[in-house]
Amino acid sequence: MATDRVNDLQGLKGFIEERLSDGSDELSLDDALARWGIENESDEDRRGALDAIREGFADIEAGRLKPARTALNELREKYGLAERREELR
Repeated sequence: MATDRVNDLQGLKGFIEERLSDGSDELSLDDALARWGIENESDEDRRGALDAIREGFADIEAGRLKPARTALNELREKYGLAERREELR
């Protein structure tokens, strides 16, 4: 698909109608919009996402990680935010 279609309402309509016509793809609106975006992203955007994923894996392999709770606590301290008392699910 051409990347200029990402903002094309007729193209989006056709995309959704294709999925509804055979009844096999019961996507939520959010899922349909996400899939539309993915199928219409530019090669440059796709390369950028893949590069970011590769960098993340390189950080994992090199041990440049910290637990999310530690990172959030550091940000909370840095910006003077109160700690949330409710459990995350």
